[in-house]
Amino acid sequence: MTYDPLDSISRPTAASRMAVLPHLPTAATACVEGRRFVADHLSRWGVPFQVCDTVVLLTSELLANAVRHGPPPLCLQLDADQHRVRVEVSDSNPVLPVLTRPDFEAIGGRGLWLVDTMAGAWGCTPQPSGKVVWYEVPLT
Repeated sequence: MTYDPLDSISRPTAASRMAVLPHLPTAATACVEGRRFVADHLSRWGVPFQVCDTVVLLTSELLANAVRHGPPPLCLQLDADQHRVRVEVSDSNPVLPVLTRPDFEAIGGRGLWLVDTMAGAWGCTPQPSGKVVWYEVPLT
């Protein structure tokens, strides 16, 4: 499955914009499709490229965690207003992520640490069908 702009849902308003990629594969292609989806929408919305780069990186980290730890379905939601960009990744695993600081020799385990370091805010919300992990990056 590849990202098709026609498969996404986009709802622009005067104050904010939102786009949803409702069905992501639980495979390595989810990260590629998610990065492309986020970059395409943020570019179209005129978000500064420095913010776009950060959001693309952090989205890739959340999607990689969802693919690794969360069974399908996976969903990506992107919101932007005049103050911030917010990304939400939902999966059907009810276990909430735990922030850890990985050992210097560890090969992985830095995704949530990057989100915590680079995002203005982040968190997770339990849902009846699993959870939503989200973060926000300020536009300033």
